[in-house]
Amino acid sequence: MAVSDEPAAATEGRAAGRLDGGAVGLAGAVLLAALLGPVCTRAESRQLAAFGAAALWVGAWGCITDRWALPRGLRGLAVVLAAIGLDVAGLRIDVLKLPFSATFVSLGGWSLLVAALWMWLCSALFARAGTIPGVAYGVGAVACATLIAVCALRPDPGRVLALWFAAAIGAVCVLRLFALSAAKPAQATAGAYLLGFLLGAVSIMGMLKNTAFLAAVLPLLLISVPLFGATYAYVADLRRGPGRMALAQRREHLHWLLLREGYSPLQISVLFTVGAAWCGALAILLVALIEVSFALKTLILVAFLALGVVGGFVLLRILPRDRGREGAIRLLGVRITPVSMDQALAHAREFIAEGSPHMIVTSDATGVIRAQEDPELREIMDHADLVTADGQGVVLAARLLNVPIRERVSGVDMVQRLCEVATEAGRSVFLLGGAEGIADAAAEKLQAAVPGLRIAGVQHGYFAPEEEPAITERIRDAAPAVLFVAFGIPKQEKWIRAHMAEVGVPVCIGVGGSFDVISGRLKRAPQWMRKCGLEWLYRVMQEPRRLPRLKALPKMAWIALVAALRGETGDYVD
Repeated sequence: MAVSDEPAAATEGRAAGRLDGGAVGLAGAVLLAALLGPVCTRAESRQLAAFGAAALWVGAWGCITDRWALPRGLRGLAVVLAAIGLDVAGLRIDVLKLPFSATFVSLGGWSLLVAALWMWLCSALFARAGTIPGVAYGVGAVACATLIAVCALRPDPGRVLALWFAAAIGAVCVLRLFALSAAKPAQATAGAYLLGFLLGAVSIMGMLKNTAFLAAVLPLLLISVPLFGATYAYVADLRRGPGRMALAQRREHLHWLLLREGYSPLQISVLFTVGAAWCGALAILLVALIEVSFALKTLILVAFLALGVVGGFVLLRILPRDRGREGAIRLLGVRITPVSMDQALAHAREFIAEGSPHMIVTSDATGVIRAQEDPELREIMDHADLVTADGQGVVLAARLLNVPIRERVSGVDMVQRLCEVATEAGRSVFLLGGAEGIADAAAEKLQAAVPGLRIAGVQHGYFAPEEEPAITERIRDAAPAVLFVAFGIPKQEKWIRAHMAEVGVPVCIGVGGSFDVISGRLKRAPQWMRKCGLEWLYRVMQEPRRLPRLKALPKMAWIALVAALRGETGDYVD
């Protein structure tokens, strides 16, 4: 069966009959710029007029082809006719400068053909990316900013018009980015097609074709050529050979493949806009270093692009996405359950309803690294009923190894939520651990925060070994639904494993230093730091003695990165 090179959504979007606001806005802006732009010579006046007319022609024809879903080749014909008009006005490619050399090649009679092909290529690539409008307009905005920066770095009388038009086109791109709904990938592509044509023409006008190639054409080649989509699919899972890659994957464009992988249109738009900005920065740097030797510029180019490829792949992996897969995973040899907070609480309700002892482990990067070095802790985590990711480092490492965890489920957040679950069930909770008086203060705070909460008992963590039997008996007699143990990892997990059958509590969970935060002895990090995964930094600022624990973060990041580059992934175990 033949595989279409365009998803149904994109085809429907072209045939939707909607007038593309992007095409209207771009054509209007360019026409206005042509009417108000600087006029120095008769030749430049002709170019201004020709540019405005070409924008109206290509934009109108693009809207017509979108409205009636006409063959895509008709838009290419419109670009060729527009290129002829611009050539008559004197906007042509007379010579080509070979990259990284001072050699110019005269095109002679091939000038019109090369210009038409260049503008058609830019138009076609932008139209392909236009099925997610934020991608096309994001890359367009970056390309315009790059062209303006290069014009400013290397002022030339012939570049005045290019700068003027680039500013007008870039302004429309920015406005469209604010107006677009990133949740609608199926859209008419006339605006994106016109945007590509205009940027191609502006780059010819300002003799900025190399700059345009880096800032716009290269990123869009990665997006729109099926070869790169297949390359990403293969690199994303190095365990598969090329022969196991489906034909549809080999022919998919990268942004369509990413949509299927669970990335949102907004994520894809931001990602490729950042990629275009990276390439734009490279273009600006090469222009700034124009006097530097060709060998050094080549080295800079290769290093920049290589770093961009690796960085882009890592960024793709760590972005949150919905893979539609459930079950525990094995991350760097340690078992983790990739659940959300609501899912974790649902498990807790089931445990309480069952009534038999269950163990929940909240593991941050320190816990994962310790489990690699401590066979007993790793065995405990392997057999725990639920192991949540308590730390942004664990979440990012899992995503990097292609087993995305939706969100961080921390122990300090679990305490109050589990108190609410116990109260709903008409049961109590027991707080064990922390310095003397800390657990009592935490219990008071929790009772104030959760109306109706019953505290079955409180016990600090600094008791003698001979007191332990009496404490476990006290917990068993109190019969709480949830036992919070705050001894710190791995002591709390080992204590729970040794005594959970004895105390008979349905939910036993280690919560580390949560009592210190809940009691008010330590302040919790601001919400923005928690969202950015920087709560550990705020904690260390309050307790510098915890600084040695931070070595687990770079160690875990390095292990995960090396594993990802080797093609290793986390494995689902359930």
